[in-house]
Amino acid sequence: MTDEQSPKKKFNLNLVQVLDLGCGILHQAFFKQKPDAAKALLKDLKAKKRIPLGSLTLSNKDAEGEVQDSLEVPLAVELDYSEFKGGGFSFPAFQAALQAMLNQVAQTLKAKKDLNLLTNQKTGGALVHQPGVIKIGEQHNVMVIAIEPGGKEDIVLRLMFVDPDQYESLRDTPVEDKA
Repeated sequence: MTDEQSPKKKFNLNLVQVLDLGCGILHQAFFKQKPDAAKALLKDLKAKKRIPLGSLTLSNKDAEGEVQDSLEVPLAVELDYSEFKGGGFSFPAFQAALQAMLNQVAQTLKAKKDLNLLTNQKTGGALVHQPGVIKIGEQHNVMVIAIEPGGKEDIVLRLMFVDPDQYESLRDTPVEDKA
């Protein structure tokens, strides 16, 4: 049987595990490696490149917990900073927003609270509404992460700045100046 003739197998994707793993990889990529390497990654992301991060192994198990079949799925990251406000989009601003968002996700996961996932039924993607908020001067910026199926049977972690004006609370809540 060729690949085209073989039936497609379904694998369940645990979004919480993918998010946890993805956040760990993002932390390694932007905080643990040398600053020049992290800055080069951001430069590629700003150029709208999809950066490979490795791959996930998805598996189906039987009732006894034995792996019946598995599938390796590439994992990548993209950045959309079109909604970033102000002129100060720099590596320190990106790092501060990413750290704030990673902290929100980590605290929520640790407390085993609701991640506030907003799912897209058409694409199968999910927006994780655990915003990382930074303030540069008087301007707020908000970063969130989405987990989306890519175009070639891969999974994409999409880091996005969203319009801070949609958050009423940012107008009244003091936020530490991070950049």
